[in-house]
Amino acid sequence: MEVYLIRHAIAEDRENWNEPDELRPLTKEGEKKMRRVVQGLRTLDPEFTHLYSSGLTRALQTAEIVRKALNLEDIRETEALTPDAAPQEIMPVLNELPANAVVGLVGHEPHMSALLSFLLAGHRGSFAIFKKGGIACLEVNHPVDAGRATLRWMMEPRQLMWIGKVN
Repeated sequence: MEVYLIRHAIAEDRENWNEPDELRPLTKEGEKKMRRVVQGLRTLDPEFTHLYSSGLTRALQTAEIVRKALNLEDIRETEALTPDAAPQEIMPVLNELPANAVVGLVGHEPHMSALLSFLLAGHRGSFAIFKKGGIACLEVNHPVDAGRATLRWMMEPRQLMWIGKVN
């Protein structure tokens, strides 16, 4: 199984947002950059079979950009990708999928870094390493279990945008 961890793109500043945080959207710049990031991702030719997202607006908007660019049918929302979810909550979601699935998971920091640490090392990390719009690709043994994944690559948005320009 391949699992792509995708942090949502640049969103409106929390300090300037007067509505509930879960409604905070991407900025126009964030949308534009994410389309360029996904253009770079497309050159790597991932054949996503499933796309999951947190239900928060900024993650869903990011997932929609990914969905359109990769011609995917739908986005499935899951509470397992919300900012306060425990990393192990994604396990039942992943273990319901076939072993050859290629899965995109769109979420938030520091949850995405904790999920990366959990899948790679078997414990929750306490550091944030994903830039907004950053993506990591993991090879995960099936059934999915903590500490059994292998990091294939991890890129910042500008690296993916560069790949998209070159190809």
